Amino acid sequence: MSNEHPTSPTFTEKLVAYLDGELPESDARDVEQSLASDPAMRAEVEQLNRAWDMLDLLPRPNASGEFSSRTLTSLKVSGPTTALPNEHSASPTIVIDTTRRKQFRIPRLVAWSAGLVAVSLVGFVVGRMTARPDNDVWLDDLALIERLDVYREIGDAQFLRDFQRERDRDERRPLPPR
Repeated sequence: MSNEHPTSPTFTEKLVAYLDGELPESDARDVEQSLASDPAMRAEVEQLNRAWDMLDLLPRPNASGEFSSRTLTSLKVSGPTTALPNEHSASPTIVIDTTRRKQFRIPRLVAWSAGLVAVSLVGFVVGRMTARPDNDVWLDDLALIERLDVYREIGDAQFLRDFQRERDRDERRPLPPR
């Protein structure tokens, strides 16, 4: 244990196994001796303990009642795959059947594509229906167009300023007696 660096993955795996009580007794004694003499190792153990304590604070997920039945139906158990002297004691190999998923990929892709095309067409039709024809733009300026001859006689902005000054001057003059 002394030749391993405190940040190496094998070192961390040994500490996790020690904390879980899964290390053989001789390795556990080596870890305890190293903990007594190495402050870096004690710090690593403290950090792991804090991480475990934080995991206890997380909410526990609850699986639905049909989760296990769906999971078990998707698994297929096959016989042992290795030739062992005592084949009956070998644990079975679990094979996950994924052929059903591949069958639904193409129809799902076609459905998504058709939906995308349908949404695009609806957007195009709605856009065409709500757009104003080019002739309606002229109706917004109809009042201006009807008086265009008068506005052309005005000329530029200087004429309007002179007109305003003349009008202000007329307002200041006293009215003639009657």
